Amino acid sequence: MITEEQIFNVLKKYGYYSLNRAPFVYRDKENLGIVFSWPNKHYGNLDRVIYIKTLEEAESEVYKYWWYMNNKDSANIDVLFDNYEISNPQVSYMYKSTALTIDIMKNFNEKEVIFVDPKENIKKRELLRTATILILVLKEKIRIQNEVYLKVTEMKEALKKLKEEYKTKLNLYKKGVNTEIETLDLLNDEESEVEALLKELHDKLLSLETIPDIKNFINVLYNYLVNIESSTSTIQNTYLLNRYTWEMEDITKKMNIVSDALNTKRRVFQTKQDVLDSLREVDNASQCRKMPDLKTYIENEKKQIIEKYQNRENIAENVLGDYLVDFENLDINIPPMIENNYYEEFNKEALYNNLKGTFESLTTEEKSACFVASSFLRECIMILIEKDILSDRNIKEIINKLILTNRIHIFNDAFMTLDHYENTQIRVKYFSIIKMKTFETFIKSLVEVVDILENLKITLKKSFYGYYIERDKSIVNLYLRNIIHLNKKTGYIARFMPNVPLYYSPVSIIRQLDIINNNELIERKNDTIFLMKDKVCIKEEDKKTIVATFAKNQVTYNNFTIVNSLKEKNKCTYYEDLIYNKDDGGIYE
Repeated sequence: MITEEQIFNVLKKYGYYSLNRAPFVYRDKENLGIVFSWPNKHYGNLDRVIYIKTLEEAESEVYKYWWYMNNKDSANIDVLFDNYEISNPQVSYMYKSTALTIDIMKNFNEKEVIFVDPKENIKKRELLRTATILILVLKEKIRIQNEVYLKVTEMKEALKKLKEEYKTKLNLYKKGVNTEIETLDLLNDEESEVEALLKELHDKLLSLETIPDIKNFINVLYNYLVNIESSTSTIQNTYLLNRYTWEMEDITKKMNIVSDALNTKRRVFQTKQDVLDSLREVDNASQCRKMPDLKTYIENEKKQIIEKYQNRENIAENVLGDYLVDFENLDINIPPMIENNYYEEFNKEALYNNLKGTFESLTTEEKSACFVASSFLRECIMILIEKDILSDRNIKEIINKLILTNRIHIFNDAFMTLDHYENTQIRVKYFSIIKMKTFETFIKSLVEVVDILENLKITLKKSFYGYYIERDKSIVNLYLRNIIHLNKKTGYIARFMPNVPLYYSPVSIIRQLDIINNNELIERKNDTIFLMKDKVCIKEEDKKTIVATFAKNQVTYNNFTIVNSLKEKNKCTYYEDLIYNKDDGGIYE
């Protein structure tokens, strides 16, 4: 068994001394281990323990942690837990959606390392889904084929008996005149053994690894479908299913006519010619006469099948299965579409550089509108954004609505603050768009800010993650790092898709709230990113992640510190949202 000293010696090998910072040696009543502190891009630093039983395990876990800490930023490595509520989760180090082994880490080279490209992974999953649907379609086709065969077999026997009964009655009526009735033979499907192959095909699907192999397998399945549908026996049995139905109806009608004729008591005045004419009328009106002959039917059906499957060139592989299911209206529960949610992400520095660069290209009025929306005037703008407030652009009507809703004081306070002599310099520098001649002109200029914001947007070509606390505000402040303190609060993590309209301001003008009756404003250098909720769509996920933080209880032992327990300190519930441009048409819903 490994000892605390051995674990400590492994830590020292990589420059960790289990003193003032993680990793620490861990020991409780039952386990030995190591307490690591993993910086998580969403949840901050998370202290967790990995139990250690052998020296090899200690070497492996410490090396992986050391490698991660040295490469997480340059190679964009993520760390994932299988459970964020417990103190000893399973830990995975991820590079572009691929879990890294210690061997990959030791030989890591971004240009040479073999990893699963997320785009390729999505393509592979889409093709596997198509192959799965094609197997389901093939299975359904076989089920229908067998059902038709059994039904036609039953109908053939019933029709045979019906014909014999009719023939007997007709011959009796015609006093022994022999009558021939056309019959068609039922064919067994001996051209294909597809049903026996279903299990083999399913097993083959599970073994496929590469995209070329999956594509070849899709071709095999496609050819099976063509063969089973174009099989002469399959087409003829479908033909017979329709024909036998009409034949049975015709024979039944004719039997009734002959039976009535034999009952002379009921049909005293009916001549033999009348009966034969009635029988001919049934034949002439028969639906069977409207059907093409079997040879023509088979030729036409095969032609249509070929045309249907030739259309494959115009159907993308990821929806090929869906096309066949929809085209034939098959009752099949198909797997859900693969969500293509991989987009290249901005790192924090590049994102800010893009925002700042775009902001610098704005006009003076546009910059001023951004300063207003990111300042203490933000609440005024949010009130004006309400549709009922600006439904009438008459300033007096707007003021009346503010009075009726008991919010005019918010605008009065803002006006008085900006009008204060101590704020002249800030007003001129940042709020040049705001006109302070009268209270009415102040309101009018705020309406102008709303109009500018409605037409202004900064868009990025890559996705990124952001964080916010309030979902319901009309103007939502975003953060590029998690600012939520884990004290039983709820937070939101948002994946921002490309082309989401954003707004940016390099400064935030706030009130001096800590001094009573002080009207002086403060200029705070603060990169502020925000969005207007009515310009985006937010896909809210029900899935939540509960993240616990743990307090370490530690004691000094010899020349290093030992953590003897991790006690839960608090939890936070996180929900992940997907945010995209409303103009994209809801493609992510």
